[in-house]
Amino acid sequence: MNCDVRRSILVPSIRSNGGFYSMSCRLVKAVILAAGLGTRLRPLTDRVPKCLVPLVDRPLLDYWLDGLAAIGVRHVLLNTHAHVDQVRAHIAAINRRGGMHLEESYESQLLGSAGTIHANPGWAEEADEVIIIYVDNLSGVDLARMLEYHRSHADPMTMLLFHAPEPSSCGIADLDASGRVVGFQEKPQVPRSDLANAGVYIVDADAYRQIAAMSGFDFGFDVLPKFVGRMRGWTLSGYHRDIGTPQAYEAAQRPARWILDQRGFDQRGQRAAVFLDRDGTLIKQVHYLADPEEVQLIDGAGDALSRLRGAGFALVVVSNQSAVGRGMISETQLAMINERVSEMFSRNGVVFDAYYHCPHVPQTSDRTVIEHEDRKPGAGMLRRAAAELGLNLNDSWMIGDMISDVLAGVNAGCRGSVLIDSDDGSGPREMPGGCAYEAVAGFPAAARHILDQAGEAELMVETGPR
Repeated sequence: MNCDVRRSILVPSIRSNGGFYSMSCRLVKAVILAAGLGTRLRPLTDRVPKCLVPLVDRPLLDYWLDGLAAIGVRHVLLNTHAHVDQVRAHIAAINRRGGMHLEESYESQLLGSAGTIHANPGWAEEADEVIIIYVDNLSGVDLARMLEYHRSHADPMTMLLFHAPEPSSCGIADLDASGRVVGFQEKPQVPRSDLANAGVYIVDADAYRQIAAMSGFDFGFDVLPKFVGRMRGWTLSGYHRDIGTPQAYEAAQRPARWILDQRGFDQRGQRAAVFLDRDGTLIKQVHYLADPEEVQLIDGAGDALSRLRGAGFALVVVSNQSAVGRGMISETQLAMINERVSEMFSRNGVVFDAYYHCPHVPQTSDRTVIEHEDRKPGAGMLRRAAAELGLNLNDSWMIGDMISDVLAGVNAGCRGSVLIDSDDGSGPREMPGGCAYEAVAGFPAAARHILDQAGEAELMVETGPR
């Protein structure tokens, strides 16, 4: 059989007790409005869709997806129109990874920012909130803090605001002392303030359904005026810019570099990862696990993963799955199990960047022998992930409960490997041949070790360029 490393295929969502969950056991979905022609950005958008224009060699869309993943948002609706084949290829590549799931809403004729919501009234089903984003902007917004603010008040909508240098070209909001929007005017000739609509909204599910029922075309003209008096403004103090013109696009390159820096990317556009074994590391060991209902998370793993994600690490699951090669479970069953794992960890606001697995059936019980490059202790899965996701292996880590996991990290050239071994105590160890690794008791201890070594505080910077 072909034993190349495989990424889990996507299957219909598995739900528990009524739905998926993200931060604080609440389901947050997102809508990214990305279908525009980008006419102001021509000639670049003559050949590239606006949502995929590169900023420091990274598509604009991915800046927003990174921010959503950081707060546990796994389900994103993306409207499409221009250069649709390129956008669909990008969506398919993300969906193949198995962490975040993008759905397409194709518009043969542009429906407008509010029209997209009208065309997808059911998107808020089972959700608590929906985040609506205009893809045109590059922003340093902290979506976690904005979401926290939204949940601190009783109004059904929160609108992101920024101080606009040219307020007459924007939608301008008037706020009262509580932060409630008491006035809104789209592109006023005489602006009353410089607090401008930044094109990011958090709405409760009922408010989303109200917007869908309005049959409006444009958010600024048709929707926001109807929420005056029952929405709040959250003012961004950092960088935010519409990159819709060639001049703005060029000016955004340096701030984009800063945003990537804050998210853990190096000067080559790569970032460190924590590679994660699945069974016995993230979830409790079940011999040849075949039923998603048998998935149980390791105690403390969710909070530990959240800290690793917050420190800028990508989270990549790399798993030996000989049960597939043996015919004991199918690729579809494996994907359902991985979906269940993702669902349960999303309750801690954790989204995995990708799942990789190898179905090779071993011929020996010796876990230090490389029988196939992709089966741990081989480094194939880690190297494939590094190539596809833009990861720096030299700064990355491997966590697992088997010596084969440790050796996979060593063979990939990772900075370090951590063995979860609660039986024999903790501390540095060395195998014959000089392979050094750390042994710890439990997944939270493994995460603490990595964060201590990486210098967590140095990766968390809250201010940016002006």
